[in-house]
Amino acid sequence: MSVHHDVRIAAGEAHLRGAMRLPAQAHGIVVFAHGSGTTRRDPVNRFVARRLARAGFATLLMDLLQEHESHDRHNVFDIEMQARRLAEVAAWLAREPRTQPLRLGYFGTGVGTGVALMAAAKAPEGVAAIVLRGGRPDTALHCIPQVKAPTLFIREEDGLGWVEAAYRAASAEKELVCVPSEGHRYHEPAARDALVAHAERWYRRYLTPSA
Repeated sequence: MSVHHDVRIAAGEAHLRGAMRLPAQAHGIVVFAHGSGTTRRDPVNRFVARRLARAGFATLLMDLLQEHESHDRHNVFDIEMQARRLAEVAAWLAREPRTQPLRLGYFGTGVGTGVALMAAAKAPEGVAAIVLRGGRPDTALHCIPQVKAPTLFIREEDGLGWVEAAYRAASAEKELVCVPSEGHRYHEPAARDALVAHAERWYRRYLTPSA
């Protein structure tokens, strides 16, 4: 059983909105960084978050852009700005009594894959595990060697090489798996179940107190 909270987190002058699920005696907390054109209401990420919460992980679906910012393509693809904000969200979680004891993981999709890697490079000691679903992790190629968190790269069957490029650049513990999905959307039940299974396996390995 998990409790749902809507949260607002200050990041500089921005006030960011998020949706948190907090199970009793959570094993760790996973913060989601979304792709372009999506928000904390993205159905696939919500599905993953629900399943992770059922497995005992706290989750936080964050909008790293304010609503008026999300209509500007420059903001949508500003990896550095969103990474700074994600790092501030992580700092907030480290101060918040409900989440302070929990190990932190990131789950990135789309543009959010580069955001998660860059945020982890900015505060390498504060992130215990990363899962990246497709996307453009190569946008953070220059800082990937600074990431210390074990990183699971999930690529589609017909990826364009962006995920593989980031995987090769990673120097921390890493794994690359393929989960096929038509149109890269992960709307098929089998693809979503496989996605969750890989993510849960990775977070159990690195976020649980015994890790």
